[in-house]
Amino acid sequence: MKKLVLFDIDKTLIKHSNAHILAFSEALKKVYGINSSIDVINYDGLTDQLIIIEVLKKNGLDDNTIKLKLKDCTKAMIDSFNKIVDKNRIVLLDGVKELLEELRENNVLLGLVTGSLEPIAKSKLKKVSVDYYFKVGGFGSDDVNRTNLVKIAIKKAEDDFDFRFSDNVFLVGDTPRDIKAGKEARVKTIGVATGIYSKEDLEKSGADFVLENLKDKNRFLKIISDLKKGFYIIQF
Repeated sequence: MKKLVLFDIDKTLIKHSNAHILAFSEALKKVYGINSSIDVINYDGLTDQLIIIEVLKKNGLDDNTIKLKLKDCTKAMIDSFNKIVDKNRIVLLDGVKELLEELRENNVLLGLVTGSLEPIAKSKLKKVSVDYYFKVGGFGSDDVNRTNLVKIAIKKAEDDFDFRFSDNVFLVGDTPRDIKAGKEARVKTIGVATGIYSKEDLEKSGADFVLENLKDKNRFLKIISDLKKGFYIIQF
């Protein structure tokens, strides 16, 4: 049975990108005339579009005003990111490259579920030379709702790779919002404590499996291989 593993990007595969954060501020100022950092909200695990919406609401804008210029704002974000990304150091987290290679060698289909807008997401991964591993994805430019991004990625796998969705999809992320999206999309969830949330936080959020990080590729492979035997490991 073919397996599909879907990865979040920021704080799961890479350390957070400062260029991405700056792109929000520049786009908000250019399009809406709002001088604000996204730090006014808890944005971990939110899609880029939803971050924009929530920050603008925090600054007193109404829904109609936000919606009217939302596409212009995402375009401005992408333009801003592209201008500064080459000056931004993006770091791949320990063990990621080795794990992705091992999964590919084991014929596991790899994809992304990320709140980042698609051009920004792909640019980040290209900069750390792992973009070619990922064949499908759900991106923050596809929908504001993260659960829908999981479903979009699975649909792409079904359409493009003759994938059959059953008990064979795993979502990997570092926030409770990743776990919530995976559970709502009825896939298995793997929490990794490589962001601001601890293993205990991820356990409480209901993750099926919890890892400290992605360094131990053998443990990761054991999770996805033991599933077909009906054996579930709750945490390491």
